[in-house]
Amino acid sequence: MAKSSLLVVADDLTGANDTGVMFAGKGFSTILKTNAQSLVNTNFDKADVFTVSTDCRAARENAINATYDAILAGIKNGVQQLYLKIDSTMRGSVRYQIAGALKAWKTIYPNAKAVICSAYPEMGRTIEDGILYVNGIPVEDTPSGKDAICPVLSSRMQELLPESVALQITTEDELVNTIMASSAEQFVIDARTEEDLVIIGNVIAKIGSSIIPVGSAGLANRLHIQSHKSDIVCRDSISLGRSLVLVTSIHETSQQQVDEYISHAGGSSIVFNPSPLQLLNHEVSSNALKHQLSALIRSSKDNVIIRANPTKVDASEGSINSVARTLAKDLAELALFCLENEHFDSLILFGGDGAATLLEKMDVSEMRLLFSIVPGVPLCRIDDPKYQGLWVMTKSGGFGNKNLLRTIMEK
Repeated sequence: MAKSSLLVVADDLTGANDTGVMFAGKGFSTILKTNAQSLVNTNFDKADVFTVSTDCRAARENAINATYDAILAGIKNGVQQLYLKIDSTMRGSVRYQIAGALKAWKTIYPNAKAVICSAYPEMGRTIEDGILYVNGIPVEDTPSGKDAICPVLSSRMQELLPESVALQITTEDELVNTIMASSAEQFVIDARTEEDLVIIGNVIAKIGSSIIPVGSAGLANRLHIQSHKSDIVCRDSISLGRSLVLVTSIHETSQQQVDEYISHAGGSSIVFNPSPLQLLNHEVSSNALKHQLSALIRSSKDNVIIRANPTKVDASEGSINSVARTLAKDLAELALFCLENEHFDSLILFGGDGAATLLEKMDVSEMRLLFSIVPGVPLCRIDDPKYQGLWVMTKSGGFGNKNLLRTIMEK
């Protein structure tokens, strides 16, 4: 390899995106890979940072192999720097992702260890005395604790990660000595402030590449990257034009953000809101829905919003996870129909499942990450000839205040 690229492995697409954009914002050329399988044939000389989703947040034990395979593909292409991106509130298969990462990293570093800190103080996520808080509330008592798909059942990091050792934040040298002297392989370190994350980032740098940094976008922002910086993209050259907004998240926050936009600046937008039961009855309703949508998107050149909320489906229709994925697939198909039949300049995707599914249907395996259009919402550009120049923004379902979509549209 001509350069030592960093590989960021995340458990969902929005996580891969919002972490990768931090490096792009610092001037590192950054490419988002939309699926882990495409890593096998990736030229890692093309960028400083590659970020990828394994789509394994809800996969439980299967996340071990998903994470292992993604990292091993990077290793075979010469990757020697790794970041395992996890949810800042510890939702999902974090324990198994770490196990898979260690298994893979030990193929080149037999003494590999994981330094873990999901804290993101800037966003209200802190770890204090081994307990994870969101805006001062133990995580199990927040919406993440009651998440319909991946609830966080404890606020104690050692209960969530039984193989880990809990460490309080001290000096860099003390932490280095403790980690190196221990026979343990996983270390959870407290972080209340951004300064604490700086210390942890320095500790990781001092120990070297045998350490797997594990954390949210917060710790990622404090990593030391061994690469050359590229030019930062000029924000003034961006115009979103006509937007297609796809909302597949089950999180009420995303639904509220769309409502807020529609009730104010987005009042003239085309809103297509099929019943979730229609979408689940796909074989019967698909053609009818596309006929309706076709008439709508041709009726004006305003922005188009496609949305449905799987939480409105009765539990008897199946598990919420299964229902959400089915709806995401069907909504993504409707979004693809829009792209194939009308011109759009930008895509705004709320929810990782729908974003990943739509990009797969578009046959887009990578995008160039540029910067955050607003904090927490990365802007990408597709360079593939079929959709060349199309701007893409992704957002995790529960992120942001109610005005977020309005703010994006005003850019």
